[in-house]
Amino acid sequence: MFSPDWLREAAKRVKYIQRERKVDPVILFWILVLGFGVGVQRTIASLRRAYETASAESIVASAFYDRFTEGLVKFLKECLAHGIADLASCGSLTLSEKLQGFKDLVVNDGTIIKLHDTLAERFPGTRHKAELKISLAIGLTGNTKSIGIFAGKTNDLQTIRIGPWVRDHILLFDLGYFKYEMFSRIRKNGGHFVSRLKSGANPKIVSVLRSYRGNAIDLTGKKLKDVLPRLKREVIDCLVEVEFKASASRTKKTEGDSFEVYRPRSGASKTRETFRLVGTFDEEAQEYHLYITDIMPEQLSAEDTALLYRARWSVELVFKELKRLYQLDVITSENPIVVESLVLVAMLTLVVSHRVLNHVRLLFPEKSERFTPLRWAETFYTSANKLLDKVLEYAGIDMTAYMILMFYAGEGVDPNVNRKRLLSPWVKAVNSQLKGSTI
Repeated sequence: MFSPDWLREAAKRVKYIQRERKVDPVILFWILVLGFGVGVQRTIASLRRAYETASAESIVASAFYDRFTEGLVKFLKECLAHGIADLASCGSLTLSEKLQGFKDLVVNDGTIIKLHDTLAERFPGTRHKAELKISLAIGLTGNTKSIGIFAGKTNDLQTIRIGPWVRDHILLFDLGYFKYEMFSRIRKNGGHFVSRLKSGANPKIVSVLRSYRGNAIDLTGKKLKDVLPRLKREVIDCLVEVEFKASASRTKKTEGDSFEVYRPRSGASKTRETFRLVGTFDEEAQEYHLYITDIMPEQLSAEDTALLYRARWSVELVFKELKRLYQLDVITSENPIVVESLVLVAMLTLVVSHRVLNHVRLLFPEKSERFTPLRWAETFYTSANKLLDKVLEYAGIDMTAYMILMFYAGEGVDPNVNRKRLLSPWVKAVNSQLKGSTI
């Protein structure tokens, strides 16, 4: 995934490393991803010591801190894009027969990270002065589709990228992403979606897709809210007509793809489209859970559509993994470059973790479904230090006893040569008997 040659070449390509210097991008990358990323090191100072341990090189604190630059951000973004692309090529799960014909089930969601108040201008928030929003699109077969970093007050709809990639994918949305125009564009790009129906929505029912025994209420031609209180059926399955403004304000271009920002121009004409409405009755809450989709009954029953939506909660487990294990919510720096770097590091740790998980699942296919997200995350977290040793060894960076001794001699010494110490009047060094001996 991240070979030493690829990491060094990428660092030069984005001009993070322009000449041979004391900081090796290979060591720095893995110390960040398998050090800070799993919470072993929580400060820049501890990261520096970890780097010195791995490289057996002593580096001044200010010089190490100065490596957190825009160049590092570009380097980490390059690594993240490469890692996501690599994940897409090595999936370890496949969709079941119920979803035959679809490529993947993609969950879109986001989370908010509170930042230091001094970062309010760069990352303005809604509940706090400074916030950062992480947006994820994760395929449930084990592939991360996209990761985005935005200011906290950014509207959820502005974090979604809709383009040719959605073809034959099912996208699951919560109410924060509810917009008919976006659903229409997903369908025009050959994709599919399932979303909760917004409480204020009142579409017109145009046909019923399921027959009911007895004296059932005729729903055709009626507004949903006019008939919903009178319904007794356990399942609702019908086609509904919705109306919305037809044009997006602009299309933003990204490398290799495009996505729309959904801000209709004033005076834009309205259009009508037909979608499928599914509802299942919750006996405990005594109410219907309503969903809107474009997937037809011959592809997915109403009951399975409602069940499918529950898969959206799997992304919540990913955010728990990021926050609880990969330290995404303990970034206290006032430096925006450091903040963005460490957020990218947490994302990279997630990608590396899932890449290793995919490999393990392929090695043990009979157990693949039993590798649950949080249990795997805990396992990866506890073994990250061992993995770091092996990765560095593979990269040709193997700590000898002499290198460890030199690190102790360099880092363990107080740099203040003339400082008076409490024990100085009372102790002195013993004549060494170790010269020439082995450790």
